[in-house]
Amino acid sequence: MTDQGGDDPVSVWRVDDPGLLAGYAIPAVVAVRSLVGWGRWLLAPEVATARSAGLWSALAAGFALFLWWLLLRARLEVGPEEIVVVNPWGTQRLRREEVASVRLGTWGAEFHHFDGFKTTAHALSHSAGGRSQDRRLEEVRAALGAGATAKPR
Repeated sequence: MTDQGGDDPVSVWRVDDPGLLAGYAIPAVVAVRSLVGWGRWLLAPEVATARSAGLWSALAAGFALFLWWLLLRARLEVGPEEIVVVNPWGTQRLRREEVASVRLGTWGAEFHHFDGFKTTAHALSHSAGGRSQDRRLEEVRAALGAGATAKPR
């Protein structure tokens, strides 16, 4: 998975397909229910039908925002000079020479730093895709190449 950003190629990983499907399908189903509610209100404009349609509209917007934040926003970018990890709770930028090793943890790919800290990429978590991420972790390791085994400063 490679995107071209400027002159340098950047490899990008997102949440695996089952997670993306859920991120799009759940809000879509609730939005259809909202549209049905507004259609009923057009046929018989009453306060109760408008309230119900408004509730379903709010639920659709809430699900869409929550699943975007949790699943659709998360990504991992490996560029020639830096690694960008976009998680639901924030974005971390790592220089490639800061990374000592990469392994798969419970919450995603873990980038271990030479100073003992680690950064987790949620886009490669077991729960985000619903299946093993071993193949995708090997893709990340291949993209890192020599940068994953750099010497500490």
